[in-house]
Amino acid sequence: MRKIAFSFLLALASASAGAQNPYLPLWEHLPDGEPRVFEDPDAPGKYRAYIIGSHDISYDRYCGNDIRMWSAPVEDLSQWRDEGPIFSWFVNGQWDTMYAPDLVEVNDRTTGKKTYWLYPHSRGWRRVAMVCKSDRPDGPFTPVNLTPDGTQCVPGSLIDFDPSVFVETITDKRDKDYDRGFRAYVYYGFRHSTAFELDPDNMYAVRPGTEIHDYFIPASERYGEIRDPEGTEYPALYKDQNPGDFNFFEASSIRKVGNKYIMVFSGYSGPDYGLGSTNSALRYAYGDSPLGPWRSGGVLVDSRGVVPNHDGSQLTTTNAAHNTHGSLQEINGQWYVFYHRPPRCFGNARQAMVAPVKITWDKKKVADGGQVHITAYDPYAKNNEWTAAASDGTEYKGAEVTSEGFQIFGLPPYRYYSAGIACYMTGNDWLQDNHDVWHDGMDLKDITDGGIVGFKYFGFGGLDKDAKGVKAFRGTLPGDGTRLSLNLTPDTKQGFRIRVMLDGPYANDTWHGREIAVVDVPAGTPKEARSYEVAVPGVEGLKGKHAIYLVAEGPDCKFTLHGIGFAKEGMQCTPPAVPSVEIYADGKKLNIPATPVRCTNANGLTDAIRYQLYAPITDSSKLEVKSDGAIDIEIGKITDGRATIKCSYNGNDKLFLIN
Repeated sequence: MRKIAFSFLLALASASAGAQNPYLPLWEHLPDGEPRVFEDPDAPGKYRAYIIGSHDISYDRYCGNDIRMWSAPVEDLSQWRDEGPIFSWFVNGQWDTMYAPDLVEVNDRTTGKKTYWLYPHSRGWRRVAMVCKSDRPDGPFTPVNLTPDGTQCVPGSLIDFDPSVFVETITDKRDKDYDRGFRAYVYYGFRHSTAFELDPDNMYAVRPGTEIHDYFIPASERYGEIRDPEGTEYPALYKDQNPGDFNFFEASSIRKVGNKYIMVFSGYSGPDYGLGSTNSALRYAYGDSPLGPWRSGGVLVDSRGVVPNHDGSQLTTTNAAHNTHGSLQEINGQWYVFYHRPPRCFGNARQAMVAPVKITWDKKKVADGGQVHITAYDPYAKNNEWTAAASDGTEYKGAEVTSEGFQIFGLPPYRYYSAGIACYMTGNDWLQDNHDVWHDGMDLKDITDGGIVGFKYFGFGGLDKDAKGVKAFRGTLPGDGTRLSLNLTPDTKQGFRIRVMLDGPYANDTWHGREIAVVDVPAGTPKEARSYEVAVPGVEGLKGKHAIYLVAEGPDCKFTLHGIGFAKEGMQCTPPAVPSVEIYADGKKLNIPATPVRCTNANGLTDAIRYQLYAPITDSSKLEVKSDGAIDIEIGKITDGRATIKCSYNGNDKLFLIN
């Protein structure tokens, strides 16, 4: 291996930490994430948060060939680690596409053995009901219900679309399953909800002596409109419960909170708080047992980012809509809802998102009037609750879509952040997806006059000590000389300005926003990326966390926003320098495509790191790599006119395939 180092600014210290939204690198596209907390198999007594999802890397369809897993230590939710493709399946010359999965841990009381059961939701013909197991949460996983040739599931395998499994720990010695220690249930369905108790001996079939619960909860075509056959009865609902309140679409998931069970699912929402119907939302129901009966709880999160409109008269949305999928998970005593977002409505490059929630419940049984309420959690708000209300009487009570992610006390201000973490965008086509594993960034492109970009929230008040998996950080103090830094590229020769607003994009009684600075971009500015800095003394000495909004002004205004952050003396806000690579064959520069080789069912790829190059090379050809950054380089041997060059930067590889 040869290491080539060039003089350049390596700004890793200023790169955004992996705790904000999206909380995985911005080049990673992991939708359908199911959150879990398991003991670290390599560090007994330590626990990690896991996200298990499908993988949007094919770019022309949903999902890819693998089930993907990332994890982080619960004590530091900024340190997410790629556990890689934990399962894929090859049969008859093709790799299966994998949709929304689930992963559960079963602890057998008799043996004390932990077993991890993966429900990968293969889309292979007659393999949708595939179930796998492992001794570790990160695999390897072995299918347990396939025929010897691996082509189809054995009889009794009934699990279908978007499976979710709930494992109930049995503590009552009088219970028939006490010696085993658990019972398990599965939930699934696309526009049709089904559930049953699993056979604990194999974890894929119906438990003998129990029944399948079909039309488990009501499914809808849109909010309030049931699509199940007319006259369908729902034994799993309370008799006085309106079936039109559920609006099931897909993506079931079950959690237990206190003495109650919560069922999370993708469900049509919007008209219940004055907006159009969308399946870009998660809803929830609650009951006294894993099989109900259920009461509707309402919306859990609407990924469109619901907020009041400009004058507070109605609610509006601030993010692109598509579908979403996720669940609830408690980490460090804090509950979170996990979901995904689609850049510019593009459903083939979805990204993992998270938001804190507050769950309140009483000890009464649901049958006796007990209730569960879930609202957005805000550590600085009254009763720690956030809602969005409008003067027309509508109110959104779900989780808030923010830029924070796990950074629930606000983003540390003295740091650079990609524009891709914006949570308020008046242009749904601005957000550009990215698959470059060396570049943890996403641009907002073609922002024009009147466009608004918002980041909620920056923790100007700082955090004195570590809390809830968030590391302590310094706020903005009086006398810091704080400067806002915007990294952008003008896309016009005309001048324009960007008004910087604190707390709201509008200065009125609803938003209470106020202008704290103006960034002027003069006419004739070169069309190249640079950072514009402006003093913002108005953020110094603030308590808690506050939003920053950028309002574009100018009749010919047009620019691409790359990033945002704050700086002070001794703490600069520098965009990370991403190295570029040039490859030469016999002195001739080769064309490196802008996009990597895409995943297909034929090639079985699980990463977007391969770039196909073409050159008439021979065994005696000379291959050369030039870079403006510090990268590790391996130039492979040329064989039959083919060669592979491996370049590594910051722990991530790129493979350049030459033939």
